[in-house]
Amino acid sequence: MQLITAHSGQLQSLLASQLPPARHSSFVTGLEALDALAPNGCFVRGAIHELLSPPSMPAPLTLALLLARSAAEGSIENQKPVLGKVEGSKIKNAIVWLDPKRCLYPPALAAAGIDLSRFFILRPQDSMQTWSLAEVLRCRGVGAAIALVGKMMRVQARKLQLAAETGSSTGILLRPAGKTSAVYAAATRWLVEPARGERTVQRWKIQLLHGHGGRVGQCVYLENCRERETANSMRATDPLADRSPETQVRRAS
Repeated sequence: MQLITAHSGQLQSLLASQLPPARHSSFVTGLEALDALAPNGCFVRGAIHELLSPPSMPAPLTLALLLARSAAEGSIENQKPVLGKVEGSKIKNAIVWLDPKRCLYPPALAAAGIDLSRFFILRPQDSMQTWSLAEVLRCRGVGAAIALVGKMMRVQARKLQLAAETGSSTGILLRPAGKTSAVYAAATRWLVEPARGERTVQRWKIQLLHGHGGRVGQCVYLENCRERETANSMRATDPLADRSPETQVRRAS
């Protein structure tokens, strides 16, 4: 893991010797229930994807990490067989997380299966965050960039979209739901809400809000076991029945 700056192209210089081959224009998470909701059953690279959460709830960092890891690791495009075998069928691009508030805990990232040698933390000033994110997205060596973003002007949202298209990278924006996030230029938008879970199991209800050709309005439930937090610890699940006393009273009446 490295701390970097995107000023004056330093990020591009840092990754210039490690640029991967051209990559496919889309990726999947491996969670079939989630991928099935997205347009054409996959997520587009060279685009912005937004994860919205209720303003009173924490941002869905675990899901953002899942998307980033999936975007950064994919199949090589136009790969050529060597001696009858396809070599180097996987590529691993950098993941950049904009963390001006210093909220990330690297050991937890490593436990979740993140290769810290390809993980970069960027800590821009608040006034420079949108500019910094655009610079990161333009870098061809970046597979995914994650940032917590609040209110944006239309020109800022469009700037991030164009930057992602230029670098063929994936921008994952964590935003509060509501008027604060009314302006966007994203390929998909998802509402992520905590669902009834257990002491050691986190669950989320994830609904597709926007995505041309996707199953807009439909949702999926995902869960993650804290006791076995690994790269493959997340899975789709069914919603748990509401067994609260209030619900039991309503059913009895």
